[in-house]
Amino acid sequence: MRHLTTFAFLALLAHGHAQTEVRTSSFSFAVGVQPTFSVVFRNADAPTVAAWYKDQLKDISAGVVSKKELMAIGTRLPEVSTDTMRVYVKVDQPKKSPDVTLHVAFKVAGGFVGPDSETRQVEGCRAWMYQQAVMLKKMLAQRELDAGTKQQARLEDELAMLVRENERAQKSIEKTQQNITDGEKEKADTDGELGNMLTRLDSKKQDVANAPSEENTKQLQALMKEQEKLQRKSEKLARDITSGTRKIEDLRFDIKKNLVDQDAKSKAIDAQKIVVESLREKLATVN
Repeated sequence: MRHLTTFAFLALLAHGHAQTEVRTSSFSFAVGVQPTFSVVFRNADAPTVAAWYKDQLKDISAGVVSKKELMAIGTRLPEVSTDTMRVYVKVDQPKKSPDVTLHVAFKVAGGFVGPDSETRQVEGCRAWMYQQAVMLKKMLAQRELDAGTKQQARLEDELAMLVRENERAQKSIEKTQQNITDGEKEKADTDGELGNMLTRLDSKKQDVANAPSEENTKQLQALMKEQEKLQRKSEKLARDITSGTRKIEDLRFDIKKNLVDQDAKSKAIDAQKIVVESLREKLATVN
């Protein structure tokens, strides 16, 4: 479904949304060409159709054999006959065709039910075929609706995640900007202290030069350590400010991309809602 545009999907959906028609024809089985009742399932697959009818026949038959074709033994269909019967089932899906044609032959005591059989038998087979086909179509339509609804929910979750990511990025920008402002203020204060420290160092160096003593030397060394500490702090603050500025630039780029992604996701959700509504309508009008 994700690989189809909304228009293409709806066109495909419309093609598959047709009233169930049970046709009488003939088809080749292991027991030869026999009269059949057939139904076409649009946009279906042979294994699913075959599995459905196998399950349905199991409930009303003494046994079901599945080889090249499906054969039910001792099948009870009171609307067709008071006796049990055999039912032969074949599904036909030409290569690359999206449609499956189901062929079913009913063998009662007098032979296979066909156009020349008793009205009760013909109409009973037709009614059973119609009932089962509609039930299968509803199951397939419900499956499509569930998948479409799940896809819509996934898209909505992804949009919500994008919104949360955007909000986190906005808050991160605010926090980083505040850290930069605080860092700039602290750096200015540190640089001011560093300037005063350099003045004190020059004065202390002059004292050591004019009056060398152990005390003056210790004081000079202490001032030099303090100056180095302030210098490292100033340099770290400068790095943090630069790093924060780059982080804000990256976050703004991410937000710009996020908004583009949000717009695309919103459009995808709107398109998916149309698909889901069409699938819901399809399920409600299966007949």
